[in-house]
Amino acid sequence: MRIALVNVFERGNRGDAALLSVTIRQLRQTFPGAELSIAGFERPEDRPEFDGVPTLGSIRRYVGDEDTGRVTRVTRKVLTLGVAAFAALPGTRHTLPVLARLLPAEMRRELTAIARADLVVGPGGGYVNARDDFPSDINIALLTLPLWLAHRCRVPVALGPQSYGPFPRRFQRALLRRSVGRADRVMTRESISAERLEAAGVPRERIVRSVDAAFAFTIGSRRDWRAELGIPADATMVLMTTKDDLPPDGQAAYEEALTAAVRHMLARPDCHVVLVPQVTCGFQDDDDRIVNARLAAAVSSPRLHVLDDDRLDHHDVSALYPCADYIIGTRFHAVIFGLIARVPCVAIEYDHKTSGIMRDLGLERWVVHMADVRPGQLIGLIEEMMTAPDAYRSHLDAVLPGYAERATDFVENLRRTVPAVPAVAAAAPGVAATREVVGP
Repeated sequence: MRIALVNVFERGNRGDAALLSVTIRQLRQTFPGAELSIAGFERPEDRPEFDGVPTLGSIRRYVGDEDTGRVTRVTRKVLTLGVAAFAALPGTRHTLPVLARLLPAEMRRELTAIARADLVVGPGGGYVNARDDFPSDINIALLTLPLWLAHRCRVPVALGPQSYGPFPRRFQRALLRRSVGRADRVMTRESISAERLEAAGVPRERIVRSVDAAFAFTIGSRRDWRAELGIPADATMVLMTTKDDLPPDGQAAYEEALTAAVRHMLARPDCHVVLVPQVTCGFQDDDDRIVNARLAAAVSSPRLHVLDDDRLDHHDVSALYPCADYIIGTRFHAVIFGLIARVPCVAIEYDHKTSGIMRDLGLERWVVHMADVRPGQLIGLIEEMMTAPDAYRSHLDAVLPGYAERATDFVENLRRTVPAVPAVAAAAPGVAATREVVGP
């Protein structure tokens, strides 16, 4: 059996990397011996594998490669639109692999992997949304293209728990209906996304309400971060994640609130604050270290620790969260990893997934919107959280086990997507079984 994973982002986003690890483990659990491949945002020349699965690059990465000139990127977009138009023609199912031979190598690899697959899988993530502008139209077209190609090749599609929307333009909603709407399983991680998919015209019967796959992630690192950072065992350790996501004035107000909160916490003589680089992606400078450096420049203290090593993988970064006493997280997977470890968190929302999931857990009072956060408000929430941490942890003990158990739903939905393939199967003749990842 061959399985193509599509729309995979780069591992510099450590939340997405954790979701990919979970998806690979669940696929191996469901279809032992299957041959997996990853069509994603990493050049295979630089990153040839992830958890033992070969990477192929992707049409989307090739088209958006920021190392090429604007004319080249436009030319590649036109070529991609031509491929999509060809795929829409009647009777092209068997000729798409022939077309692939004429394409550049990276485009050819993804198209061939989809055409040869027995199943196409989109791992969980939070990137299927759009603004009311032309670049968003192009982005949605590129995101949905692998699903459209799978549909034309009559390959089943299962999409892991993601967040969707908004989709303000009619063209965007049409693309969703013709691609996501034809997937066999479309899983969402909160109700807001399910409602937005229905509003876009995705059939209700294809939508499965689930939870974020990060709740099924197992940390594979044993690093003692307190010892490495020189933070005493009896000191208060607070982790903070940041994001550059707002227009200049709004971003400045957000960073002013974070700076005030850091100073307030460091006024406690036993408190240490650690700025964590949850995301260090070169694509569009999505790198938390940029904001972290500005915060560090505004606050001078030996108890402010700034991690800036982009070589830390998702296991090493995730191992930070169980070491903490509290978390103030803008990057929401940092909050999820903290909640799993029963660490009280304040979540700063930049996307509806934050409020949706926190509301599911009965934690909506601990959410503040990124565009609205102000120093007094954020400090007040932090003080309230630090005053009654045991009550917060007791609440997590009550609600989290049952909620996190639902992160295994994807396995059953995979079996329903490909019912003709037994849940336990040997590797196909001539196909080597993929390497199993051994957990801690």
